Amino acid sequence: MTVWLSARVMESMCDCAQELSPLENGGILLGWRSGEDRIIVDLRGPGPLALHGRHCFVPDHKWQVTEIEKAFEASSGDLDYLGDWHSHPDGIAEMSDLDSATLLRIARKVSSPLMLIVAGGSEWSPRCWKGQIVRSLFRSRLSAAPQEIKIFDSSQVWPRKPAIATSV
Repeated sequence: MTVWLSARVMESMCDCAQELSPLENGGILLGWRSGEDRIIVDLRGPGPLALHGRHCFVPDHKWQVTEIEKAFEASSGDLDYLGDWHSHPDGIAEMSDLDSATLLRIARKVSSPLMLIVAGGSEWSPRCWKGQIVRSLFRSRLSAAPQEIKIFDSSQVWPRKPAIATSV
């Protein structure tokens, strides 16, 4: 799998991360699935009731669900939730035990979700994992596999699908 990350989205994540540094910040990733690949073209932040700490971040889940629904509707069903992102200010882009538990919880509801972490401070670098549930006889566990990220330039406004013409 390749994770295609819009340069505009990367810049927005870095701005959000820098805004609250040294506290963690985060949000949700929106885009498309194309075969195994994921194309991230939009994001949302933490929401107004989110909690931010030095080593943890708790999003405003209700607000984020509403934002996912709005994005889906506004894009005529093109934009979909792909996963979560958050920052590790003055840290490294590695998943903590809490990050793994969060990805496992998401993977129980969403097929192959992403967890993208931007780490750094003056410069931010991204790293991304795809989560999957691995079931055994006695329990389920998370498999989190690192994914290749390719940053691409995109226009500010994606072209909408043309309306299908019908003849009368």
